[in-house]
Amino acid sequence: MTDIRLSVVIPAWNAAATLPQTLDTVLGQGAPGVEVLVVDDGSTDATPQVLAELAARHGDALRWRRIDNSGGPARPRNVGLEMARGELVALFDSDDLMEPGKLGAQLAVFDAHPHATLCFTDFMVIDEAGAVLQPSMLADYTSFREHLQPAAGAPDAPPVAIFQGADLHRALIHANFVGTSSVTARRDALLAAGGFDATLGNGDDLDMWLKLARDGAVFAFLDVIGHRYRKTAGGVTARGWRRLPAVAEVRRRQIPFVQDAETRAFLDDVIHGCKLGEAWGLRKEGRAREAAAAYSEALAMRASWEGRKGLWLSRLLSLLGR
Repeated sequence: MTDIRLSVVIPAWNAAATLPQTLDTVLGQGAPGVEVLVVDDGSTDATPQVLAELAARHGDALRWRRIDNSGGPARPRNVGLEMARGELVALFDSDDLMEPGKLGAQLAVFDAHPHATLCFTDFMVIDEAGAVLQPSMLADYTSFREHLQPAAGAPDAPPVAIFQGADLHRALIHANFVGTSSVTARRDALLAAGGFDATLGNGDDLDMWLKLARDGAVFAFLDVIGHRYRKTAGGVTARGWRRLPAVAEVRRRQIPFVQDAETRAFLDDVIHGCKLGEAWGLRKEGRAREAAAAYSEALAMRASWEGRKGLWLSRLLSLLGR
């Protein structure tokens, strides 16, 4: 049996409809020394049956484990990290599609740049039916590209650039340009960072990238389309205001590590905006008392007409029993 160098970790929850196609694109990569690990997060659909059938068909190339539902991808990712036998771990979502040659190209990046901690790629966005919504997610991300410095490589290799230090941390604070399914990283670095934080609910991926950046990790950007990110109605980005407490918490954790006034002001703006958005969502859902408390917290951060108006309306609705 070929020694395992890279483990692909895929969290899955109620993914019976998408897993066969997703796994076809991952198992069909053709790169040597690759294993695929799927962690079923307590699915209530046919995901276990689908995985059992696929594992029987693919043998040692595909392993899977079922855990009690955790409510998010962080714990399944951590379980996958524990199961992994490779020195490198590629993260992937159960409804995305991997482009041919992606893993082989990333393995070549680590061969050419042994100091790299993490390699990420560009990606396209598709809808539930597979139609392309955005051919390149990172086409307009000029701010982080300004900090990238070309790195030497084989003449015929895809362009690679290296990104690290304070510039990396600052850029990630302003925008999460690292798509989770684009990432291949050193397993020991992910474990040394404490794994993915399951207390966040969402945003555990950006939290990880920021931890790595603060610890001096070297990110390599491989300028190719590495996967197709499927945008679905029930995805994380569709959760609206319920995502905002985690979004704020991830930014709040960066404050002790930020020295420049501009980035600190940006963090304050994001955290304040998240609290206002959370308060608005609570009020719209009829949770007037909780909304009033959230508006009060926002006003304690910064006085604003929006905050005062929201607090007044929430208190009025609370008095009216609505």
